[in-house]
Amino acid sequence: MAFTLIPLANDDIRQRRSPRESAPTITGERDGPPNRLCPSAGRDRLSGMAVVSVLSLKGGVGKTSVVLGLAGAATVRGLATLVVDLDPQGNATSLLKSHKPRTTVADVLGHPTRESVEGALTACDWEVAPGEVDVLPGHANTIRFDAWTGGPWRPKLAKALSHLDGYDLVLIDCPPSLGALTREALAASDLALVVTTPSYFGAQGVERAMAEIDEVRKNYNPELELAGIVVNRVRSVAEEHQYREHELIEIYGRSAVMKPLMPERIAVQQAEGYGQPVQLVKTAGGREVADIYEAYLTKLLKLAR
Repeated sequence: MAFTLIPLANDDIRQRRSPRESAPTITGERDGPPNRLCPSAGRDRLSGMAVVSVLSLKGGVGKTSVVLGLAGAATVRGLATLVVDLDPQGNATSLLKSHKPRTTVADVLGHPTRESVEGALTACDWEVAPGEVDVLPGHANTIRFDAWTGGPWRPKLAKALSHLDGYDLVLIDCPPSLGALTREALAASDLALVVTTPSYFGAQGVERAMAEIDEVRKNYNPELELAGIVVNRVRSVAEEHQYREHELIEIYGRSAVMKPLMPERIAVQQAEGYGQPVQLVKTAGGREVADIYEAYLTKLLKLAR
């Protein structure tokens, strides 16, 4: 459903909700996202919004699960969150139960205008009071923006996001590759969060992701910082997992590895199967995972200040 553009009195005024003390619940459906577009375009940086790229260079490490876990933690805290689904597989869009938009993130990349962003922004049924989640939905056509065409490269997503205002947190779900889409995400971000599993190939993926972050910081986005490395699906009794954890700490430093490590818990699969945030899975494993995402969110928001 289309929504009316309401000019704000000041670009830096952001709409916030005060967190409530009540337990998180699923809220009713919204007709559409509230107006979160700037009255005028062209800001160089995204004033007041923490923009985080969540990336991995290996599929199957739980990258999208981390995006959704952070979105759930943010809404429990009462934040307005936008999930940008740059993965052509569109898993985040599907799991968030995005409402049908007029356009998608593929259209936004093709034409990063205020009107294009307005057409793509959509609410979703995946809501945790007191916060809100909106989506820039993914589409299979996004893959056509993942190839290098040669010549000068100009970031498109950063320009598109500069039209936004009022969000507290923007989470970008990157494709599991080192193509142009991942570079688009990093060029638009304040922070990069690398997701891996405690395995040999997972460690190799971290190395390549770090090189890409350095490249984007050097050439396109000097404000980009590493938020940390999420070691996902950890089994504490597995010696190989302990070895890979120590290896990552030795290479990148103890502060680079997000703590606590994310354990392998069935609650994550249960949440995705039910199409709801893990914060609503009322089991010991669900509470453990929710607490870890809350700790991760605290660190991200602190780094983004």
